[in-house]
Amino acid sequence: MDDERDTPVELGDDDIARLVEKKATCPFIGSAIARGALPVRNSVADPLASVEDVRALGNSGGGDLGDLLVLFASGNHAFMHGSSGRLDQPVPAGLFSLVFPGSQGSHPGHSGILQGDPTVPDSGRLSAENFARLAALGRDGWIRRSDVGRFIADNLLRDPAAKVFGTDIARLLASDLLALAESVGTAWMRRIFGSDSDRQSAHRDMEEKLTRLLGEDNLVGSAGEFGLLFAFFANRPGAREIDGEPALAVADLQAMFLEKRLPDGWETWKKARIDWVTHTTALLVAAAREYLARK
Repeated sequence: MDDERDTPVELGDDDIARLVEKKATCPFIGSAIARGALPVRNSVADPLASVEDVRALGNSGGGDLGDLLVLFASGNHAFMHGSSGRLDQPVPAGLFSLVFPGSQGSHPGHSGILQGDPTVPDSGRLSAENFARLAALGRDGWIRRSDVGRFIADNLLRDPAAKVFGTDIARLLASDLLALAESVGTAWMRRIFGSDSDRQSAHRDMEEKLTRLLGEDNLVGSAGEFGLLFAFFANRPGAREIDGEPALAVADLQAMFLEKRLPDGWETWKKARIDWVTHTTALLVAAAREYLARK
């Protein structure tokens, strides 16, 4: 590892505010940086972070979501600014870039809340208007998972550059594994897949398919991003279901998107990658249905 680039840098309040607004345009990563939970390395102009640091954040509380976050970090943010000024220089081993706009993980049809042009580095900015579109879908302070799916579809339909429903995603939509997302309990899944080990294997297979498609289809990419939020909050004390489906608290979303603040006690509850598979697939189904209905 490049020791110089791996060295944490001391940032002032203004530096942190600019970094989380312009570069680290992820509600979880931005909040972790703002609250000092994720050290920034290398430099203010070209910030990096340790994959092991983000693994530890995601695995806090005894879960394994951090192992999945490492896949995202290594796969989507593996390049830093090169001599050309573009994100084309590989990051040193064990690190990932905190410049999210313009990275492989940035895509058309995004929510528009934290970034502008997904192809332009440092194009992050907060759009209160787009956050209000999401919050307006809530009821009594909670937003159902299917309503987030509607929000994803709306974002895709608003952006003519969005790429939706390639051959691979059409095949995925036809897969019987989609039943995982529409089931409501482990008893049903055990009847279909048998033992817990069979169920785990089915989830792993779905995770591989989803992660492979994240960059190919913007619907899958958006579902995967919001799937991380649902996985993050799945075991939060006080988590609720609305009309029989998981829901996110508007107050929690406001804290992370607008205030760059992680909820109190976030490091104490379990966060699991298997929840990402379940929620991402359900969001994919909800968004696809809405998208096709309005297309």
